[in-house]
Amino acid sequence: MKKLILTAIVCSLATSASAQIFDRIKNKVQQKVNEKIDKTIDQATEGKKKETPPPADQPPEATTPAPAGTPENTVDNGKAGTNIKTDITAYSHFDFVPGEKIIVEESFAQDAIGEFPGQWNTHSGAELVTVDNRPGKWLSMKQDGIFFPEYLTGNLPENFTLQADVMANNNISSIGGFTISLIKAANTEEKFSYGDEHDVSSIPSFKVTLTPKSSGSGMLHYSSNVIGSNTISAMPAFNVPKKNAVRIAIWRQKQRVRVYLDSTKVLDLPRALDAGAVMNALVFATYAPDYGQSGGTFFLSNIRLAVGAPDTRNKLVTEGKFVTHGILFNSNSDVILPESYGALQDIAAVLKENPALRVSITGHTDADGNEQLNLELSKRRAEAVKTALTKNFSIDAGRMVTNGKGKTQPIDSNTTEVGKANNRRVEFVKL
Repeated sequence: MKKLILTAIVCSLATSASAQIFDRIKNKVQQKVNEKIDKTIDQATEGKKKETPPPADQPPEATTPAPAGTPENTVDNGKAGTNIKTDITAYSHFDFVPGEKIIVEESFAQDAIGEFPGQWNTHSGAELVTVDNRPGKWLSMKQDGIFFPEYLTGNLPENFTLQADVMANNNISSIGGFTISLIKAANTEEKFSYGDEHDVSSIPSFKVTLTPKSSGSGMLHYSSNVIGSNTISAMPAFNVPKKNAVRIAIWRQKQRVRVYLDSTKVLDLPRALDAGAVMNALVFATYAPDYGQSGGTFFLSNIRLAVGAPDTRNKLVTEGKFVTHGILFNSNSDVILPESYGALQDIAAVLKENPALRVSITGHTDADGNEQLNLELSKRRAEAVKTALTKNFSIDAGRMVTNGKGKTQPIDSNTTEVGKANNRRVEFVKL
């Protein structure tokens, strides 16, 4: 993945005209205005570009899932990643640290291919599919729509993290976009409204819209009820099959909101929300993926929502124990995924600040699979964490001992995806 380059947006987008142009794009999608206006809007937003047709060898979506049980088809720690051994230092500027308790872990494992997820809602249409070059199940969205999990109830706290994998095929229209919205909604109808074109200036909200391109760079548009809206450009395309999914991460800490795309922090807004702003809804929206019947499709999977700001220093030094779900591994493997860098860096900082501190590192798995294999895997993962802290952060190996408990010490139920995700963890205990 190429590094994302943030460029200064041109003056015309920095003015109020930016919002007007963006609104005209949405209106164009909804009203299907004539081609002349389409051309004017497209020229204003991205210049006189023609979409590159999809390559002849583009693989079709699969209609049946691939065989389960292999590392390539098993999601672990919420990441439907490949087994490519990317060096962890590729994420050396990635300071994202997931929340402490996982409350949403959605890979659609419980739903059937060809169906809409049973615990979600929409006023449009979508179905679960498999994709040739990626593991797991994906929500395939080919038309304008609003999509949200109904099982997310109650208010989110002032500190939480959200992660999701998003893909788009090479046929997305030039005005297509994918939006993630965090809002305060009173009912289902408001989730539909505020997730789409509704004015959000009067409610707590934060929205991020990704606009992929089949050639060249896309855009990221963001808005909130406090800062209004803006756009950054030169965002790489995230298309299938040429590109893998983009991992988007949103981190709220009271008023501050940070947004990451893969290894790069693209936004860090210290006053993105009002103090004490309450949010209770997570809404995904698509617009114009298939405008003009181009065959455009967005794909969504591997959603993780976690609450609670990590407090590594206090919990490890004062309380003597720290649990993290932010150290991720390839499926059925002890290979640490590079996006674990932020969590490892956080722990390393505490160890460096307290040179006399010694810790025991213990790996834990969920209850799926063979008990003995899980036990061995948990031990290897703990050893891999020790090696990473030594190699990448210069922590003396003599300060760390490792162990693994497999599935024997669950902290949550092993009957749900959320419970399994909470059980897959790494614990640090002060010696």
